[in-house]
Amino acid sequence: MSEAVQTMFAAIAKRYDLANRLLSCGRDVAWRRASLRMLEGQPRRILDLACGTYDFAIDALGAGKAVQVHGADFCLPMLQAGEAKRARHAITATNGDALHLPYADGSFDVAMVAYGWRNFDDKLAALRELKRVLKPGGQILILEFFRAESLWPRLFHGTFGRFGIPVIGGLISGDRAAYRYLYTSIKGFLSVSEATALITEAGFAKQRWRSCFGGISHAVVARIPD
Repeated sequence: MSEAVQTMFAAIAKRYDLANRLLSCGRDVAWRRASLRMLEGQPRRILDLACGTYDFAIDALGAGKAVQVHGADFCLPMLQAGEAKRARHAITATNGDALHLPYADGSFDVAMVAYGWRNFDDKLAALRELKRVLKPGGQILILEFFRAESLWPRLFHGTFGRFGIPVIGGLISGDRAAYRYLYTSIKGFLSVSEATALITEAGFAKQRWRSCFGGISHAVVARIPD
């Protein structure tokens, strides 16, 4: 992942949680929890890639979807900003690269990424690396803002996403450019149909999709064939 993006996330780390809650009116919490309900079975060990300040990891533990979660993020200040939260839960943390994960093959039952996939330099390579660290039959869970194709998401991202988020996010974090990047990264990212094809190419099957807030956000769960 580019050094510029890493620096950007470091700059907003201390106000990241507050900005997320306000910009989404708290809906990000509901979206994470709804996506976790898509997971099948009783996974024990989960990898939370691009874990940020550990919200998704904590939600997974709270929902009974894991006994232990391992968080990994390329931005050390983000991990540090969430350290007080992490210390109260069964969560370990690693400052690591999505394309070169420091885990053995078959280490996890589930690998999940919330709003981080679009930031990886090589989206397909990141999927293949997640597949490598999953056990046979393991699942991936991706929660993301994909490039809008239908009318409502296009209107939302073209108005509030383009103008409102940089202004509000900038006021909260002190870094308007970081939240302008949110809009541009979504605009240049994969559509749902393109993401579906890439997940299949990476070797995952049985994809199940869920739309949140009329298609503003999407969650997908897929499985390594047994």
